[in-house]
Amino acid sequence: MTFGRRTFLAGAGALAASTALAAPAKPRKIIDVHMHAYPATTVFDDPIVNPITGKTSPIRTGADHMEACIAEMKRRNVVMGVVSGGDGDRLKAATDWHDRDPARFIAGAGVRGSDDTPLPPLDVLRKAFADGSIKVLGEVTSQYAGLPLGDPRYERYLALAEEFDIPVALHTGSMPGGTTFDPCCRTARARLGNPEYVEEALNRHPKLRLNLMHGGWPYLEQTIAILMLYPNVNLDTGALAWLLPRPAFHGILRQLVEAGHGKRIMFGSDHMFWPDAIGLSIDAVEAATFLTEDQKQDIFFNNAAKFYKLPVA
Repeated sequence: MTFGRRTFLAGAGALAASTALAAPAKPRKIIDVHMHAYPATTVFDDPIVNPITGKTSPIRTGADHMEACIAEMKRRNVVMGVVSGGDGDRLKAATDWHDRDPARFIAGAGVRGSDDTPLPPLDVLRKAFADGSIKVLGEVTSQYAGLPLGDPRYERYLALAEEFDIPVALHTGSMPGGTTFDPCCRTARARLGNPEYVEEALNRHPKLRLNLMHGGWPYLEQTIAILMLYPNVNLDTGALAWLLPRPAFHGILRQLVEAGHGKRIMFGSDHMFWPDAIGLSIDAVEAATFLTEDQKQDIFFNNAAKFYKLPVA
């Protein structure tokens, strides 16, 4: 999702600014389940400025972006990432990252279903699932297409994911300001980010594993209701960890943990164009003093390893 993402929170820095905590003496292993790739030849015309820190990045191309993300992952001991394409040939953008570092990246199929970003041919995904080149269906941005996940056009794709035991990662919650005025997404609506819209799909596909990206915020009560009813559903922290003011993010995290869902929360940076957002997201979780060390390690690693059935030690 490229439009508007580089400017929609230009004024948020003052709200979210805070002092980052140092990582533990022994760096913990981290899995980032919400990463984005762009085609290597993509040219970013304007300087990429992090909307929170105000720092300008030297990144100019999609290839630069990949290398910078890998460097940040190594710096923060992010040992594995689930990546989906955010523009252009979305499937190839993700598989290129996997091919660059197969032990570090799991490729996801970034799909939408709108006129400007149609769903890929089903046989292409079937082959990719069968040969293991793509292991996640997502990020599914049905909200940007103005559709719920239960819309009939996604039915065959969900059935295919269930057939191959492929987890689905769904964009939930809000969108950047002005989304519905962009030509790409005129039918997008805020209400469609409510996790309650996943129920029909889940009941048609009871074996489906579903990740609610961004945790469904601001529809947190509905997220908790879905987690209580459907044990095959997890969520990720997404952009909440670094774009929201720190107290707001911690309030969300605390509510989810206090509701008994600490084993269902996964770390995801949703760094988009800004590789340094990976570290910012890690710092935000580390700074949550109400979490025990075991709870932090569940969020950073254990929950994702279990949900995505990852072959990790």
